[in-house]
Amino acid sequence: MKKKLLAFLAFAVMAFSAAALPGVKPYIKDKSGEYVYYRDKSFTRESYIGFLTYDELTYAARYFAPATEELPPKNIEFLFTLDPSKSYIDLSGERFLTPVAQEDTEIVNYIHDLIFEFGKRRQNAGEISPRAAQDSSVNPSVTYVDATVLLNSGFRSKEEMYQFGGDVNIYYDYYVPIFNIKKIETVTDSVFEVVAIGSLKSSDDKSFDNFMPSVYADNVTHKAKGKAKSKSKNYDFGTSSITLDENWEQAGQVENLLFYGDSAMVTAGTINSWELDLYIKTCLLSAQEAYLPWNKISIIKSPKQITVYSTAYTGSTSNKKINSFITQSSKLQKGENAVLTMVILESDYESYKKYFTNIFKSWK
Repeated sequence: MKKKLLAFLAFAVMAFSAAALPGVKPYIKDKSGEYVYYRDKSFTRESYIGFLTYDELTYAARYFAPATEELPPKNIEFLFTLDPSKSYIDLSGERFLTPVAQEDTEIVNYIHDLIFEFGKRRQNAGEISPRAAQDSSVNPSVTYVDATVLLNSGFRSKEEMYQFGGDVNIYYDYYVPIFNIKKIETVTDSVFEVVAIGSLKSSDDKSFDNFMPSVYADNVTHKAKGKAKSKSKNYDFGTSSITLDENWEQAGQVENLLFYGDSAMVTAGTINSWELDLYIKTCLLSAQEAYLPWNKISIIKSPKQITVYSTAYTGSTSNKKINSFITQSSKLQKGENAVLTMVILESDYESYKKYFTNIFKSWK
């Protein structure tokens, strides 16, 4: 169980080459292996569309629909290459990775339309960045919407898309890979929205090829009693500290890493302030070990602290994950941010929420 908790600490990608769409200067460039999956409600059956960055010119697209009582699952995946001589998206090559039937032609053409449309609209959207969020004059073509629920925030643009019935609001977000498109909504409903983003860890990583939304229930409650023993201790992480009771034990000789049995773990450290948004993005990534649905992520911001709350599903368990960043403190040097990660089995978190919340609040 501790290995599963530790899996949330590392987010490596198979390469660090950066990529960007033609004519777009993203605030956060995509790294090789980063991907995004959307739920597309324009289909009559449950459907998902994903895009993945291989390098600056090569991408992958995948359509997946789970099996129903009447229909078998459908999986279509292909690579496409961009023409480097063009300042806009123009495909110079394509190769299918799955068999394609005649009946799949309409879906393939639809994905082609999305690639061209999304590329053009992202170009037209202009600067999507923290600077544009703080100062509306930086990019008057969009309106920044601030919200705690991740899917409800972003840079809103009123546009028209026949693929989704006409007038829509498109929400852009610099944390979303490739097109920066987070959500498309009509007057009545969200018709196209991110379900997860992720990053491949190696060339053998099949999390993009095999991605499907998963919901797991952890019905096992462990030994988190939720009551502090008589003694509590203040653990000093250098640039921050936290108060824990005797239920928590240090992980051998590893500094700044403590476990509460198999129920929870906490670790803390320091990052460079210029890396803050990159670290926040890693907090939003799914991986082979864990699926982080975006509809269960919220971000709480204050002048001195940013906290990301998410739920991660790991096949047999679900975990509550808290990633927090202190941006201003007398303990921090200029250009430093303190960072804390807590991972708690969701069943224990729900049973003893006050206990774990008080621990988090003691971090300072």
